Amino acid sequence: MVSCSEKAVEKPENLIDKDVMIDILYDITVMQSAETVDPIKMNQNNVKVNELIYKKYNIDSITFNKSNRYYASDPNRYKKMYGEVYHRLEKATEALGETSMGQTGKPIEPSDTPAIQ
Repeated sequence: MVSCSEKAVEKPENLIDKDVMIDILYDITVMQSAETVDPIKMNQNNVKVNELIYKKYNIDSITFNKSNRYYASDPNRYKKMYGEVYHRLEKATEALGETSMGQTGKPIEPSDTPAIQ
């Protein structure tokens, strides 16, 4: 049992900054989406999402997992963090659509994306 004044998850010593954690969650979401769209190409190119993320942010799996667990222990905070990820994804999608309009004269449609194999 945990009282109201106690935290269920202790703040880790090497907690990843909240804004950096949002960047990491965004990158993971984008990379996992790419993996879903074309898993064969990701596999052929030996792309390992977690390894890329750890290298990019100079962290290890323990640091990431402890920080992620800490942030996820507060559902409201975690929901806001993922709200920011969602907002960034929307902006990236809009920018892609604008790029497509400039290059092809038509927006990107769901049918333009490769089918999941």
